[in-house]
Amino acid sequence: MAHILLVEDSPEVSLSVSEILANAGHTVEETSSGKEAIKALRAGAFDLIVSDIWMPEMDGIALLKEMRGAGNDIPVVVISGCAPNSPLTYTAPLAATFGANIVVYKPFEKDELLRAVASVLAD
Repeated sequence: MAHILLVEDSPEVSLSVSEILANAGHTVEETSSGKEAIKALRAGAFDLIVSDIWMPEMDGIALLKEMRGAGNDIPVVVISGCAPNSPLTYTAPLAATFGANIVVYKPFEKDELLRAVASVLAD
């Protein structure tokens, strides 16, 4: 199974997603911001990143830009709901433009997340 970096600032969502992934047999390391994710990427190897878009310090779009700009091609599944000033119709294509492999919209079902993860890992 995969070693997954989960980047999510909501403790409740992080716990839920981490449990879903761990119960599916994956190893999960959690961070709560893009800045923490960059540090984790420098310190270890991951097969996949599951990241929120809207986070403090460094959001998911900035994380994607920095990763891809540094030549990091780890697959990324973006999980995101809407934000007050940027609807998903804007941010989801933006995430794809900067290198997200799949965008999964919150709230999502467990099976939807697991299908997205399996799909990206199979590529």
